[in-house]
Amino acid sequence: QWQGKAVVLNFWATWCGPCREEMPELSELHTEYKDKNVVVLGIALDEIDAIKEFAEETPVSYPLFSAENVGGQLAANLGNDKNALPYTVIIKPDGTIASTYFGRISKALLKEALIKLLP
Repeated sequence: QWQGKAVVLNFWATWCGPCREEMPELSELHTEYKDKNVVVLGIALDEIDAIKEFAEETPVSYPLFSAENVGGQLAANLGNDKNALPYTVIIKPDGTIASTYFGRISKALLKEALIKLLP
């Protein structure tokens, strides 16, 4: 479903303050770019019930997924050698990694990276 699109993959957790702080900007980015072949996906290192509760209290415009026990390994496989959160990966439409970011990210920085990937 996301094949051929640029993907902003954001690893986060409900207990992570910087993760929660960046979510409004990620939500804005998703809304602004969803018709430009860009999708934002949130991968939480939490149990599904915690994510559902969080999403009810703090709705975002992009999909949130639970990677509970495997999220840390998935993030590590995508370059998170520091085991840090938040961790963001931009994946090119061809499926290769364009860039990775440790810590809180801004919409402006993501837009700058995405412009290089869009036609």
